[in-house]
Amino acid sequence: MTRPGRWRVLAAVAVAALPLLAATACGAPSPAAATPATSASPGPPTAPTRLYTDPSSPLFADAERYAENGHPAEATELRAIAGRPAGIWAVGQPGDMKAVRRAVLAAARARALPVIVAYNIPYRDACGHFSSGPRMSAAGYEAWVGQLAAAIGSGYAIVVVEPDALPDILRGCLSPAQQAERYTLLRYAMRTLGALPRAQVYLDAGNPGMFGDPASLVDPLRRAGVRYGRGFSANVANFDWTSDVVAWSQQLEQALGGRVGAVIDTSRNGLGPYTGPDAPQWCNPPGRALGPAPALHPGPAGIDAYLWIKDPGASDGPCNGGPPAGQYWPQYALALEQASRR
Repeated sequence: MTRPGRWRVLAAVAVAALPLLAATACGAPSPAAATPATSASPGPPTAPTRLYTDPSSPLFADAERYAENGHPAEATELRAIAGRPAGIWAVGQPGDMKAVRRAVLAAARARALPVIVAYNIPYRDACGHFSSGPRMSAAGYEAWVGQLAAAIGSGYAIVVVEPDALPDILRGCLSPAQQAERYTLLRYAMRTLGALPRAQVYLDAGNPGMFGDPASLVDPLRRAGVRYGRGFSANVANFDWTSDVVAWSQQLEQALGGRVGAVIDTSRNGLGPYTGPDAPQWCNPPGRALGPAPALHPGPAGIDAYLWIKDPGASDGPCNGGPPAGQYWPQYALALEQASRR
């Protein structure tokens, strides 16, 4: 039941032109047109050591509205959230690929690492339903993955592949035929995106609240193509304590045979999971708080990053007073910020 982060609807881009984005956006050359390296040519750029903050977060505009309406303290709090790196979600909307390409290029200029989330698989959010998208064929999804790969191109990026897609299978929310198709599509996405020269690709594995025994995920992750990437993501858009997710991820890495890493979503887990009466407990639960700030290589063995994969400003769905999934809800973001300071 993952709720997307930054959904942006930009100017429509013709679908036929999308595969060319990597070659044409901002004058970027195609791989075929690149000048061959010579002894005088510089080597490949150094990998960024910090995360990219997208300046187009809607929370910045919300902050300005709060300031104009005489609420400077709240405006400052919203700017603080928007000023931290968060995931940029590609969800099958017009303009997604242009936004991804723009972010990758801007991050390169800033010598920073963007976090891109691929979230458009057929029958998306089969268990939670609030984030389900337009129906897409398997061929259409493969074409979309190719467009996303072209938009990222040779740029540095962390790529999180299809939050909840594997948990949807394991929790029985898809038919046998849909399960088989999803495994095939996840492998395709992991193989395609994992082949990008500077992308660090992670397949979503769910969280400890879904799967108490991480060893149960080993065969499904392998079948879904985890070997094509750097490792897996955990706790996306969820609220499990960071320490619990770290321990769970380390056990899963060990069960996978090592040589994999994990990225953990800490965007809203500062007070752990919600255990009150409001249902569903994963959807805009009250009384939560921002978790640890995004950081590369935060220290626990096998943990590649703490990330805000889910943007804390975006709603989980029309529940507990929230707007539709992906829409920004500054009041909830403020509550998270204020709770994290208590």
